[in-house]
Amino acid sequence: MNLLQTKGNKIVDSTGKTVYLRGTCIGGWMNLEDFINAYPGAESTIRKRIKEVLGASKGEYFFSKMIDNFLTEEDVKFIAETGATCVRLPLNYRHFESDDDPFNYKEEGFKRLESIVSLFEKYGVYVILDMHAVPGWQNSHWHCDNERGASLFWTHKQFQDRLLALWQEIARRYKGRGVVAGYELMNEPATSTPNGDHPFDFFENYKPDWEIMNKVYRRLVEGIREVDSEHIIFMEGDRYGRFFSGLDAPFAPNMVYSSHNYTQPGFGPGPYPGHYGSEGTETYWDKNRHFREFYNHEGPTFCRKHNVPLLVGEFGSQYHGDPEQIPDRLRSMDDQISVYNENNVNWTTWTYKDAGVMGWVTLDPESEYMQIVKPVQRMKRTLGAENFVAMYTACPGREKSRELADLILQVSGEPFNPVSNAQGLNYAALTGYAAAILQPAYAKRFQGISEDDIDRIMSSFHFKNCVINKDYIAILKKHLSCNSAEK
Repeated sequence: MNLLQTKGNKIVDSTGKTVYLRGTCIGGWMNLEDFINAYPGAESTIRKRIKEVLGASKGEYFFSKMIDNFLTEEDVKFIAETGATCVRLPLNYRHFESDDDPFNYKEEGFKRLESIVSLFEKYGVYVILDMHAVPGWQNSHWHCDNERGASLFWTHKQFQDRLLALWQEIARRYKGRGVVAGYELMNEPATSTPNGDHPFDFFENYKPDWEIMNKVYRRLVEGIREVDSEHIIFMEGDRYGRFFSGLDAPFAPNMVYSSHNYTQPGFGPGPYPGHYGSEGTETYWDKNRHFREFYNHEGPTFCRKHNVPLLVGEFGSQYHGDPEQIPDRLRSMDDQISVYNENNVNWTTWTYKDAGVMGWVTLDPESEYMQIVKPVQRMKRTLGAENFVAMYTACPGREKSRELADLILQVSGEPFNPVSNAQGLNYAALTGYAAAILQPAYAKRFQGISEDDIDRIMSSFHFKNCVINKDYIAILKKHLSCNSAEK
C-alpha cells in the first residue's frame, strides 16, 4: 500500500489517484467504552474493580481476552468485504504508557496494535491512528477514559509533553508504512471545560480557547514532523470536533481536518423524514436538511475556505430503541451518507461493534457475556448512567436529576438555560457518580470465574458469535461501492 498525501482538497496515492477514506471507527478495542463494551463508568476504573474481584493477573487476563476477541482477522475480512477503504482506530494512551512510569512505553500495547495494523494491510484497508484518550484528558467525558470529569491536558504542560513524546514514538514505529493513512492528534478536544460541563461554559456558552489549541496543535505537528515528514496528520476542531473558525490556517503540508457530525434523526425518537426538537423549535429533517447541516458545519466551511481535505470522522445512528422506528434511523443514515458521497467527503461511521446500540455488528443479547451483565445493563438504563444512550431515552434517574437541576437554578437565581443545566447535572451525577457506583456490581457478576471461564465468556465478543446488522450493512455496501470512482 502506498503512502497517502494531500493535494488541494483531495487525498491521493503515489500515482496521484484520488483515494476516498471511507469506512468505520473501531471503538471498544484499544479504547474501551461503557455502551460499547457493556460496563458502567470509565475504562481505567472498571479495570480496578475487576482486579479487586479477580486479582491482578486474572483481572488483566479478563480485559486482554475481551480486546483480543473484539477485533480479529474475521472482523478485518468482513470490513474489507463491505468495500470500506479505511478504519479509524481509537487508542487510549494507557495501553502504551503508565501514569506512574511516563515516557516509558509498553511493548505489549504496540504489539497488539501492530498485529491489527498488519491484518488491515493484508486486506488493503487503510488505518487512521486516532489518539482517543490522552494524558490528562482532552475533554471531560467518558470516551477519553476520564473518570474525574476534569480536563487537565490543556493547562498542564507535562501532559502535553507526554502526548508529544508518545506521538513521536508512534511515528518512529510507523514511518514509511503505507497502510497507515495518518495520525489523528486527538479525539474531540474541548479546551474550555476544565471542570466538566456547566451551563456557563458549555452548551450555548462554550468559548473555545483558540490560543492554547493552536499552540498545542503546532507543537504536536512540528514534533511529529521531526520524526516522520510524510504521513498525513488529522486535526479536529474544538468542542468535540464541531468548532473550526479560530483554528490557524493550514500551517504545514499533508493535513486533513476532521469534524464530527451527529444529527438528531440519527437518535430519535420520531419518524424520518419528520420533525425533531422541542415544541416551538422543531426542525423538519430530510435529505435537504442533512445537506444544509453538513454544508454549514464549521468543519466543511473551514475546509472549503482553505481548500484542504475533510474527514467526517464520526457520525451514526442508534438502533436499540423502538423497533418500529429503526427503519427511520436507517433512512436518516442512508440520506446522510448520500450527502457525504455526493460532496466527495471522506467518512468513518461510529462505530463498528458494540453491545447493541449502533454497531455494524453487535454482541448477541443471548450470549453468555451479555446475559451475565444484563442486570447491570438494566441498572444503567434505570439510572441513565450511560450518557450516549440515556440522552435519548426516558429513565427515572434523569427525571430525578432534572428535579435537582431545576432546584439549583431556583436557588441560585442564575438565568441559565434549564435544558443545558439539566444536561450538565445529568452527566456529572449519572454518567459520572452513578456509573462509578455500579462498577462493583459489574465486577461481582464475574466473582470466582477461572481463566477457562474468561476464555469462554469473552468469546461472546468474537465475530462468529456476533449479530450482523444486515439492513445497515446493505446501506453501507451501497455507498461504499462508490469508493473507487470520483463523483
